[in-house]
Amino acid sequence: MFHVKNLTVGYGESEVIRGLELDLVQGEILAIMGRNGMGKTTLFKSLIGVLGCTGQSSIEISGSEVSQEPSYKRVRYGLAYVPQGRMIYPSLTVEDNIRVGLETAKSKKIPSYVYELFPVLAEMAKRRGGNLSGGQQQQLAIARALVTEPKVLLLDEPTEGIQPSIIKEMARTLKKIRDEHDISIIVAEQVLSFTLEACDRFLVIENGEIVHSSLRKDVDAEKITKFLSV
Repeated sequence: MFHVKNLTVGYGESEVIRGLELDLVQGEILAIMGRNGMGKTTLFKSLIGVLGCTGQSSIEISGSEVSQEPSYKRVRYGLAYVPQGRMIYPSLTVEDNIRVGLETAKSKKIPSYVYELFPVLAEMAKRRGGNLSGGQQQQLAIARALVTEPKVLLLDEPTEGIQPSIIKEMARTLKKIRDEHDISIIVAEQVLSFTLEACDRFLVIENGEIVHSSLRKDVDAEKITKFLSV
């Protein structure tokens, strides 16, 4: 239901992503792993439309071609993006941060399942986002993305700056989001323990190209670790 073909993205004369191919099935959690500077964030920014791609690139979601559409239209087609560093609004309350995501939603009411998934956000609904811990801010950023009613959720380095106990809980929450709301998820990540808990399939990106692919049941953790540490 999500297909990327011949994706080529660059900065000026420099190509960062070269002819990348990617397919995602409904209800799948896909890990895209790689060291810093290998193209993970550039890939996600191009998928959501923050960065442009060449005219030969194709990004298709549920049969609709979106590669030349602006970001807000891609959100309406069913893409949601939580960037690295979370990018919440620190001066807005938790509730108002979530409401920002409702601008493109049919309903303007925060759905109850958001607070069921993230009970701490209900407890802190009137607190400013900037006063939350790193893990709580990550939950807030995901909640804001979920209210756009996505078909595909893109998470860029969701474990960055989060303590290990929260990382394990986040893995469980992602699977719950997939299972209860039939949302496909792509995670760009460097923490292998997290992706082994959460993901169904693994891709490794290096210099803008996919260099390794495996299903969870076949994953060679040692091989992926070598890619991450070279």
